[in-house]
Amino acid sequence: MTSTDWYVGVIIPPPSLKLSQNGPCRFCFSADATDSFVSNRFDPASILRKAKEESEVWFALNYPEAIPPPSRPVSGPDRQGWKAPIVDFLKCNVAASWSESSGIGGASWVIRDSRGRVMKHSRRSFSFVYTREIAELWALHWAIENMVSMGHDKIVFESSCLQARACILKQDTNRGPLELVGMIFDLLQRLQHWSLEHVVPTRNIVAQKIAISVTAERRYQSYITTGGPAWLKDLIDLEANDGCLLH
Repeated sequence: MTSTDWYVGVIIPPPSLKLSQNGPCRFCFSADATDSFVSNRFDPASILRKAKEESEVWFALNYPEAIPPPSRPVSGPDRQGWKAPIVDFLKCNVAASWSESSGIGGASWVIRDSRGRVMKHSRRSFSFVYTREIAELWALHWAIENMVSMGHDKIVFESSCLQARACILKQDTNRGPLELVGMIFDLLQRLQHWSLEHVVPTRNIVAQKIAISVTAERRYQSYITTGGPAWLKDLIDLEANDGCLLH
């Protein structure tokens, strides 16, 4: 069995292989290709919802000048909010922010289990960052590096970083970002079971709020701590309740 046998869609290979210029915003690999831990992970309704989300992200990235009509809020299974991972897996939401004037980048990650409980979260800042693309790539690299160092082995990474996504998908990326992409995939290969997914911003709100606090509120002090931030407790509880219902 190969790693492509259990993935619905097109696999995006690591930088050591040829990258497709046109592809989905989902990356899904297992370091051990003999395992089929996600072979039955997606039911038809989930696949349909995911396809709709990815098409919207692709459209926003390729046609930013086109403004779609406002959509009404939804609730229940069709709500595009945070979704809990399957049992025995953790989900690590990653976000980034960037200030062009200061050259400061902000980053955050939040780890939650299948019951929506926040295990840990972290925030940090990066100096001398002169593009949003680099800020987002460093955020991804830092988050994955932290997961590797903490010994987490079954992880779903989710990010709504559009510039990082575009950089990974394009072949004509400048040398600096391309080297960062290579470093990211090198780290991922040190995990046994993992997936890297691009999601709509509404599925990444908590991590994004923490990352934005770095550049918007100048919270430059870096930390890793158990649980979630107190100022986002209500949002985390709401997402835990709704996210576990989506399974």
